[in-house]
Amino acid sequence: MSAPRWDLEPLFSGGAEGPAYLEAVTETEAKVEDLLSRADALPALPEQLNAWTTWLVDAERLSTQAHQISTFAHCCFCEDVTNKAGERAAARSGALWNRFSRAWVPVQDAIARGSRQGFDALIARPEIVEQLPKLLRMREQGHLLLPLGEQALATELSRDGIGAWSRMYDSISGRLTVQLGEESLSAGQAQNRLGSQDPSVRDQAYEGLQEAWTSSEDDCARALTHIVGARQTINDRRGLDELADTLAANRLERASLDAMLEASRRAQPILLRYLKLKAKLLGVDQMSWEDLSAPLPSTAAKQDWPQAESFVMTHFGAYHPELQDFAGRAFSEHWIEAEDRGGKRPGGWCAFAPAIAQSRIFMTHGGTFRSTVTLAHELGHAYHNHVTADLPPSQRAIPSTLAETASIFAESLVRDAALRAAKDGESKRSMLDARLMAGVSFLMNIPMRYDFERALYRLRRKGPFDPAELREEIVGIQKSWYGDSLERYDPSFWCAKLHFYIGGRSFYNYPYTYGYLFAQLVYRQVLERGPEAHQDYIELLRRTGWQGGEDLAMETLGLDLRDPETWWQAIAPLEDDLNALEALV
Repeated sequence: MSAPRWDLEPLFSGGAEGPAYLEAVTETEAKVEDLLSRADALPALPEQLNAWTTWLVDAERLSTQAHQISTFAHCCFCEDVTNKAGERAAARSGALWNRFSRAWVPVQDAIARGSRQGFDALIARPEIVEQLPKLLRMREQGHLLLPLGEQALATELSRDGIGAWSRMYDSISGRLTVQLGEESLSAGQAQNRLGSQDPSVRDQAYEGLQEAWTSSEDDCARALTHIVGARQTINDRRGLDELADTLAANRLERASLDAMLEASRRAQPILLRYLKLKAKLLGVDQMSWEDLSAPLPSTAAKQDWPQAESFVMTHFGAYHPELQDFAGRAFSEHWIEAEDRGGKRPGGWCAFAPAIAQSRIFMTHGGTFRSTVTLAHELGHAYHNHVTADLPPSQRAIPSTLAETASIFAESLVRDAALRAAKDGESKRSMLDARLMAGVSFLMNIPMRYDFERALYRLRRKGPFDPAELREEIVGIQKSWYGDSLERYDPSFWCAKLHFYIGGRSFYNYPYTYGYLFAQLVYRQVLERGPEAHQDYIELLRRTGWQGGEDLAMETLGLDLRDPETWWQAIAPLEDDLNALEALV
């Protein structure tokens, strides 16, 4: 049985050119334009409180339909980037969200800069009590705003600026062809080959990916130049650095980010020791970049889709039947696009369709345990959406950092249960290796990406990006994290990693490290308490939609995220895994 394709009909029947979708988009566009004109006409607070209240209620309601349209369009585009209908739907959806964001500009400005008396009068209205956390954040984040006219212009220009360059990159990456011998693969398919047990396949995939991305590096550098340049121009105008937006968007303090990165760097000796051991286990003198995702030699390394589905269901059920039942629903109702075929955008993600309270998962199943873990990860995201589905839209605004909680929790369930179920030394080695590989990914690879993205803002001061300079920069940063453990690195990483090109947010990467470690802290406490802790876990997930990370951690776990030792609690068990692997070897 091959990996499945998803069913998008429950979102909008008839596809991206069907009447259901086109009518919904047209209707929503008209409502957004009405919302925008009403926003521009709102007086200063506390005048016309009825008009203010009605506007906020209408905006909250309209966000559900706009979100549904965005999810559907994104699904249509990513499942086949050669489909012009999907591409048009994604562009139109992006324009819709741009206008919706523009409608919020005068509202945010008035809330952030208006009098305290006017703001207090507004939030006293019972009709908008559910929006209070969002409105309080707007009040606190006034320093992020340009003057009203400039903010409105910057928001409108983003559609044909950052957003356009981001969409261009999506087209480049989706149409990229990787030639491996007689095969022509998409970038996502070729990336999966790096997880092959056969070193010759990994080597061929690495060389093919390098050649393919190098052929597109001028266009990638051009897109990245304008994405970073536009952000830098706005930051300079506001007098802020490149981290201001991401910290605010993730409800995270700089002290907590620094503490997490300090703890990650502290893990480097453990992980370097592991990489040297893994080279021995792979039968090479020294590992290379393409070996980082390689499984250990095993007679059971492959997992086809039925095996992956059964594996996830079994180990979700070992934790709690509710999670198992939810995963079963996702499988039976065809929420998952996992078929290994050309034309798909690379990567994996989960998106929520709020109008029907369902998720859709996108991935390319490569037939390895790594793909099974990806499946568990994305199902974790879907479960997070499920337990927050009944909350008001403004309380489902989960930041990227906390959005990784349920996904990494689900990963951990699969990895740990698989290790416990391992019956022989070979299986135990494979499971320990998978856990340590996750440590390398989240504690070395992700911080490396963070360092590179910060370097982009330094390099952009010198002018447009030069591909040769970006290759040199990314390899230098890779060496700073991986040391001398690798024989060769990945000079094309800067153009192959789509996260650097996401128009809607900068520094997309470090939240994965945050999520990995925070989820371990949650996981540890939940498992220690047993099945009765599941409801507390659900409550924690529900609070991620409106609460800041520091308060959430202190109130639910009793932990201070500003302290590197807190993060180290989640990292330290990796050394136990390494000791166990060394003992097995």
